Amino acid sequence: MIISWKHLWQNHQQKIRFFIIGVWNTIFGYLAYISLDYLFTFVFQKRYMAYMTAAVLSNIVATISAFLFHKYITFKSTVRGKAVISEFFKFYSMYTVTIILGLALLPFFVEVLKIDPKISGALLIPITAIISYFGHSRFHLRIFIRTDDKAT
Repeated sequence: MIISWKHLWQNHQQKIRFFIIGVWNTIFGYLAYISLDYLFTFVFQKRYMAYMTAAVLSNIVATISAFLFHKYITFKSTVRGKAVISEFFKFYSMYTVTIILGLALLPFFVEVLKIDPKISGALLIPITAIISYFGHSRFHLRIFIRTDDKAT
């Protein structure tokens, strides 16, 4: 059985784009976290303030980035105007559980298990990715609606 890249792309391009954007956003979000953590170690006296502030801000930035990339590249949504706000909140609600879990586990890894915040952030990636995958696969809502799909 020979697998043709063209055939694979034609039949699964949205899934492939979703995967590529997911990998990009994971790398982007982690780099944002370690950069902000490094910066905030000079701003805050207490170490936990630096890594927790970095975690919150990097989650916000990474989620906005993921929204934009998934909207325009993965799903090619043509929704414009005020409807984009609704689209964003539906999208963000799917990440709420993993963001809260990550923010709860990060201090546990750092303060209780005594793991460096940067390593803790990296260890949380597969945990939140698995939960996110199962959440998306079990409770997936059609968030991005193309205007040409509404007519059908």
